[in-house]
Amino acid sequence: HPIFERRGDDLYTNVTVSLVESLVGFDMDITHLDGHKVHISRDKITRPGAKLWKKGEGLPSFDNNNIKGSLIITFDVDFPKEQLTEEAREGIKQLLKQGSVQKVYNGLQGY
Repeated sequence: HPIFERRGDDLYTNVTVSLVESLVGFDMDITHLDGHKVHISRDKITRPGAKLWKKGEGLPSFDNNNIKGSLIITFDVDFPKEQLTEEAREGIKQLLKQGSVQKVYNGLQGY
C-alpha cells in the first residue's frame, strides 16, 4: 500500500504538517485503510520524526481478530521553500525570543 506499511499487527504511516502546525499544534483526520477516519491532534511542538501511537487502530492480530495493533504515525515538517526576508527573520526571532546560541560539538565550539 502506498500510504501504510504493515509490520506484524501494527500499521505505520507518515503525515506531513506545516511549520506553523508543527509549532502551534493541529487537529486533523487521516483515512485508515478500511476508509474510517482516525482523528489526530497535538497541542505541543511537533518535531520532524516525532511519533504518535494510536492503540487499537492497527490491523487485527493473526492469532486473534478481536485484538488490533497500533497505528504509528511519524511526522514530517514542511519547511518554507523560499528564503525568508530579513523582516520575516527578525519577526520570527522576536516572536520566539531566541538569538544565536553557542553550541559545542565534540569539543569544537560553533554557532
